[in-house]
Amino acid sequence: MTLENFYYVGQTVAVVAILMSLLAVVWQMQQSQKMERAAAQRDLLLPVSEWGRMTNSQDGDIDRFVVGLHGYDSAEALTQSFIDKALSEFVFVAESALNMHRDGFFSEGTWGGIEGAALALLRTPGGKQWWVYGERVIGAEIVAHLNKRLREIPDSAPTFLDFWPSYRNRLRELEVLKAA
Repeated sequence: MTLENFYYVGQTVAVVAILMSLLAVVWQMQQSQKMERAAAQRDLLLPVSEWGRMTNSQDGDIDRFVVGLHGYDSAEALTQSFIDKALSEFVFVAESALNMHRDGFFSEGTWGGIEGAALALLRTPGGKQWWVYGERVIGAEIVAHLNKRLREIPDSAPTFLDFWPSYRNRLRELEVLKAA
């Protein structure tokens, strides 16, 4: 084998090594993007989980929650304040999720769940009443998105009060207690 042959073999090995290195870098970048997406989803789903606990963390919270979703304007001030906090926090989470979804950090399923819950909250009688006030203090982009989506949903679609039988059951129990 001549020196020239060694040179060509060396060049071929170098090209193959460079291509392998590039493929490894591409693979690492893809893995890194997957990890970033997973971390972004986890970071935003944590407040969703905390929100769920917040709506039922103390005695009376679930009552304030279902009563406020049933009728915000007719509710006591403490219940209205509870709904102010609960719904504004969830809409702010939905706003973050919308932006992250548009940037490719959220899957369709994760975004659909958060958006669906926000819409279901705002479609309750109390949610509709709260939204008249709430949309004034929420970011314009999420307000426009939610308003557009709210117009697309039929009135017969279930609301957040229909997600769990316990919500409607508790409303009936509270009506009986109130009547007694």
